[in-house]
Amino acid sequence: MSKSSQNGKKHVLDVYNALVKYLNGQAITLFQEPIQETVKFIVEQFPNIINVKNKFQSDKPDQHPSLLLTLSNSKTVKVRLFSLKGTSQIQPKNIGAKSFLKKYFLLNSLQTEFNIKLEKLYRQFLIAILSKKVKDIPTYITVTELKKRVENFYPKFNNVINPIRTSFLFEVREVCFQLLKEVYNSQFEGIEHAFRELMLLDSVNIITRYTNGNKCSVDRWESNIKPGKLQLYKKGNDTIGIRSGTEALTIRFKFESGPGSSIKIATSFDTFPTENQVLLTNLKSIQKFETILNKCISNVKKNSNNAIGKCNEAMVYYQLLKEKPELKQIDDEAFITMIEKYSISVLPHTLEEIRTASKITAKNIEIYLREEFGTYEIESMQLVPDNYLIDRLDTGDLQLTLKVNGKYFDKKLSLKAIAKMGGKVTLKNPGVGTILGPQYFDIGSLQPLVDKLKCQFEEGKINHKQSLELVSASLGKNLVMAPQSNLKKGLIALLGSATAVITFYKENKCNIIEHKSIKGKIDVIPNSPTPIQTTLSWDQNSQQLSLRVKFSGGQAKGWSSLKLACEYKIEY
Repeated sequence: MSKSSQNGKKHVLDVYNALVKYLNGQAITLFQEPIQETVKFIVEQFPNIINVKNKFQSDKPDQHPSLLLTLSNSKTVKVRLFSLKGTSQIQPKNIGAKSFLKKYFLLNSLQTEFNIKLEKLYRQFLIAILSKKVKDIPTYITVTELKKRVENFYPKFNNVINPIRTSFLFEVREVCFQLLKEVYNSQFEGIEHAFRELMLLDSVNIITRYTNGNKCSVDRWESNIKPGKLQLYKKGNDTIGIRSGTEALTIRFKFESGPGSSIKIATSFDTFPTENQVLLTNLKSIQKFETILNKCISNVKKNSNNAIGKCNEAMVYYQLLKEKPELKQIDDEAFITMIEKYSISVLPHTLEEIRTASKITAKNIEIYLREEFGTYEIESMQLVPDNYLIDRLDTGDLQLTLKVNGKYFDKKLSLKAIAKMGGKVTLKNPGVGTILGPQYFDIGSLQPLVDKLKCQFEEGKINHKQSLELVSASLGKNLVMAPQSNLKKGLIALLGSATAVITFYKENKCNIIEHKSIKGKIDVIPNSPTPIQTTLSWDQNSQQLSLRVKFSGGQAKGWSSLKLACEYKIEY
């Protein structure tokens, strides 16, 4: 138990014991002044107390108020006690991630679903950290063993592994938001129950403030919140908010301490910005973005494809914000940081082409949303971080949270940019060892072959080029023999379920594509267009996906993990 928890428990028990004595007509002068004053305050507020219980008399104290008073009229009063030093503020509860949905939101089944997903993410989080130090991690290693090994290398978080923590907490937040969104749309009362409980609306909250000299004041804290229509929102990287007007409760996911510690939730009171404050923040963001863009100096002689993609993401976001400056940004710095970082790696005329084309793209997105949802409001939007712990198939580059007829909908957009129609768009880079597995084509595994080739490579029997060609040949052979149903499964997984928004920046055009279904027979063409590529073609050859085998590191690094560059092409 932490020191603050110990102090809190002592305060509750001291007040309880003193109150019992007082009610029995006994003196309480042996208790410290803050305890005496608290008891007097309680009795002044409720002079007809006939019985009192404290939460530590229960098997589950965290599920009960500090004190439960029974009055002479048989009514009961929940009392929460807070002992604060000086001008400190009430710190709401830190609660366990694996129990909060059940305990506060009354969602038993969703708690189970959340825990399963949390455990999967946590395992991938530990593997991602351990991979910084260990090349070969056993497939069936337990989470307990992973934690031990991770803590040996990283007992605390540092700059090396902080990005992995950021990604993990983001994904946990996203999982939780999706579940709460379903609950909100079903109009289940659990969200209101949690809001009232965690915002301390259903209890009498008594604050005892003290100084080092034990001088104190006692007062009753009451919220001005009158729960009306509650709304959900996201904040930052790892936080969910529930608000009533401008009064809000935030739920932030965090680690208790180091990377091997448990996941906790910190709740706190928040003030949601007014419409004018949101507008002012957005206008400042737009101005800052334009200033950076206008001052950008690029000295490169050749464009970076990755930088073009990132600049396109930032530009489309900027144009959407400019069109709707009243919408809520989840992170008002991400698109600014992105353009500042990547614009210097793009030729000036190309950057201007992307800027011009992004206007068309933003308008096409609005038309697309109107056709799909009819009347809608964009509640918030966010650019999604790059590095995922799990290769989730439903995540795009831009997430929009929409309000349609009082219900929440998430729309995920995969933003791509190529010069002209007919060019190739790079999608995912899955590992060769997973491509034939259950996540994609589900027909086997190339891992045994990869392990064999690695040994031959290290013995000097084959080189980089031969390794790539042998893997590609085996991939093509396996896919040629695969049933159409498995080919469709793999294609859908590689294309992803996010709506693809492709900007053709040299032609000032945009096309929006849904990959919900694969039309027609899928043809597999091994060794095409090169010996290290396998191409899949469908929809009367109008769409193609090329799987190119590559090493993740350069040749100077020797053997490195094998990846697949997935390049998508559509004929218009």
